[in-house]
Amino acid sequence: NNHNKPMAKVVERSGVAFTLHDLRRTFITIAESLDISAYALKRLLNHKMTNDVTAGYIITDVERLREPMQRITEFFVRKLTNG
Repeated sequence: NNHNKPMAKVVERSGVAFTLHDLRRTFITIAESLDISAYALKRLLNHKMTNDVTAGYIITDVERLREPMQRITEFFVRKLTNG
């Protein structure tokens, strides 16, 4: 699988074993800690909202996900540059 080669290289160099699901879990945990709305979290993870009646009334615009994604990105950048 072509997706596993880059990941295997990161694991080898870092010495930290992880899965793609671990990355998703970390992403959503950080996003939630930044008080990003549950609806934005679901959209960012591409989760379906079929069982959520309220979500069926919300017209979503991908542009509205830019700000939450930017906040998450800035969190990671701060952690990587400041420790």
